[in-house]
Amino acid sequence: MLSYSSWDDNLVNPFSSIVEPPAVEDLIEISFRRAFSKGKSLKRRRDKISAIRDREIGRIQSVADTISLKLENFVKSFPNIDEIDPFYRELLDVLAGTDEIKHSLGAVFWASTTIKKISRFYYSSMRRESDPDRMAELRREFLGRAVSVLRRVRKEIDFLRNSIPKLRDLPDFDINSPVVIIAGMPNTGKSTLISKLTTKKPEIAPYPFTTKGLIIGHGETSVGRVQFVDTPGLLDRPLSERNKMELQAIAALRHLRGPVIYMMDPTETCGYSLDSQLSLLRELMESLPKPYLVALNKCDIEDGKFPEAERRLEGMKIRALRISAERGDGLGDLINELERILREHEGSIPSLGRAP
Repeated sequence: MLSYSSWDDNLVNPFSSIVEPPAVEDLIEISFRRAFSKGKSLKRRRDKISAIRDREIGRIQSVADTISLKLENFVKSFPNIDEIDPFYRELLDVLAGTDEIKHSLGAVFWASTTIKKISRFYYSSMRRESDPDRMAELRREFLGRAVSVLRRVRKEIDFLRNSIPKLRDLPDFDINSPVVIIAGMPNTGKSTLISKLTTKKPEIAPYPFTTKGLIIGHGETSVGRVQFVDTPGLLDRPLSERNKMELQAIAALRHLRGPVIYMMDPTETCGYSLDSQLSLLRELMESLPKPYLVALNKCDIEDGKFPEAERRLEGMKIRALRISAERGDGLGDLINELERILREHEGSIPSLGRAP
C-alpha cells in the first residue's frame, strides 16, 4: 500500500475559477436597477439644470460600468487557452470547441469595450446640453444602444454559460505528478486495485464522457507522488463501440504523464474471454501510446488461463505480473515494476503542462 499526503494545493483544473457571466436579460435588469436607484434624488447644486445633468450622466456611467465590469471580469477569469496544459485544452475542444470559445470570448470583450466607448460619447453630449428633456432623450438613446450591443452577443454569452459548468466539472490533476491510468474490462478488479494502492479512500470525480465519473486515488512511491485513475465506462470496452466524443476523450488521456496498468482476469470470471481482453489491450495500445504494465488479477483462483495469458503477452513484448487485488498478493512486485517504469520513462512520458 502506498502512503498518502495532502495534494490540495497542487490539484488544478484551469477552468475551476471562471466567473460565470449573467444572462443578458439579467445583466440588463441589474444594471438598470442600480442606475435608477442611485439617480432618484437630485444632489444639491446651485442650479437645477446642473443637478439633472449630473443625475443623467450618473445613470449612464452606472449602466456602462456595471455591464462592462461584469463582462470584463468574466473574460479575464477565463484562462489563456493557448497556455493551458494540452490535456485540458483537448477536453475543451471536445466539450465546447476551441474556435467557438475563442470567438465567443472575443464577442463578449467587444461588447464590454463598445459599451464603454458609447458611454463616453454620451457623457460628452450630455455635458453640452441644458435642456432636461434632451438630457433624458440622450440617456434613453444610450440605454437603447447598450441593450442592443448586449443582445447582439446573446448567443455567445448563452454558449459560454452552457459550456462553463462542463469545464468546471473536469477533474483536478496535479500537473507535476504522474497519472497512472488503470484500464481493463469491467469486473477485472480495477477499483479494488486503486483502493489497495492508496491509504485514503479514492474519490469519484465527474467526467463528462462517462456517467460513472472517474475514480481517483493518490499515493507516494519511491519516485514521488502518483495519481491513480480508473475510467469506468471509457476504457473498458472495444473502441468500435465508442462515439466520436468518447474517442476524443480517450485520445486526450495520452497527454497525462504516466503509464497504463491494464487489468486482466485470466479466470474469465469477469464475464469476458481472454481473447476479448487481449483484443481491448491491443486497441488501447494503438490509440493510447504509453508504457503498459499488465496485472493478471485473481491469481488466488486456481482455475485460470494464467500460463496462456503470460505466453501471449510475452509475444506482445508486455511485462505481466500475477496479483490478487483482493488479497494483496503480488502488489509489492507490481509497485516495484511501476516505479521502475516511472524512473525509466521519466521525461519521455507525455506530461500535463507540456506542449504536445
